[in-house]
Amino acid sequence: MDRRALLQVMGAAAVVPFAGGAELVAQSVDKETVYELRVYHAAEGKLEPLLARFRGPERAIFERNGMHCVAFWTATDDPLKGHTLIYMLRHKSRAIADENWKHFRDDPEWVKLKAETEANGALVEKHESTFMSLTDFSAVL
Repeated sequence: MDRRALLQVMGAAAVVPFAGGAELVAQSVDKETVYELRVYHAAEGKLEPLLARFRGPERAIFERNGMHCVAFWTATDDPLKGHTLIYMLRHKSRAIADENWKHFRDDPEWVKLKAETEANGALVEKHESTFMSLTDFSAVL
C-alpha cells in the first residue's frame, strides 16, 4: 500500500504523529506555503554525526527560526545509502523561507553548534535544495 492509500485508510489520525495534528497543519498551510526538499550528501564517515546533530538541537533551531520540520529520511539503496540525509521543511512562503534561512545562519546557537560539530571537518560535502508547492490534489503535510 502506498503512503496516500495508507493516509486515506487511516484518516486524520495518520497525520497526528508526524505533524502535531491534522487541524493544526491545515490551519498553517495556504496557497503561499512552500515545502523545501533538502538532500545532504555527508562527507565520508560523517552521516552518523550529521544525524546526531539533527536528533539534538538542530531541529529546535529550525523551528525557532520559522521552519517547520515535516519529515526526515535516509537513503536505503546504493549509491546513496550510508551517506545521504533527505528532509523536508515547510515555510509560510518562498520569501519567508529566504528570511528563515538568513535568521538560521545568523542564529548564535546554530553558529556555535556548527563549529562544535564540525571541529574535525565538515559533515556535509554537498547539499541540494528544491522548493515546491502542493498541488490541488495533494494531501496536506
